Amino acid sequence: MTRRLALLAVFVGVAALHFVLSVAGQVLALRVAFDSQPGGTPKPLETAVVRLAELLVAPLIAIQHVAPRLSTPSGYLETAVTSASFGIAAAGMLWLLRRRPAVRRP
Repeated sequence: MTRRLALLAVFVGVAALHFVLSVAGQVLALRVAFDSQPGGTPKPLETAVVRLAELLVAPLIAIQHVAPRLSTPSGYLETAVTSASFGIAAAGMLWLLRRRPAVRRP
């Protein structure tokens, strides 16, 4: 039971963190773009969040080709699906790392 709760906690934690960082990057992207124009200086933390979001949202390029009906004008549905995919991958990695090794018979 504790293993399932740990897997669920990892899934929810990774998916939520991915979604929050991705949406924050999308929201801050316009402000950072305007602040980057001549005469303006973007804040380093905002720029870092936008750059991180660029990496986290990169799989969306493939999702648009695989499932075009998933596209929405705001892009939040695609971001949620990508976040869930990252959560599933993290939970799968935890499961693989905690799996008992196979016993070989001589």
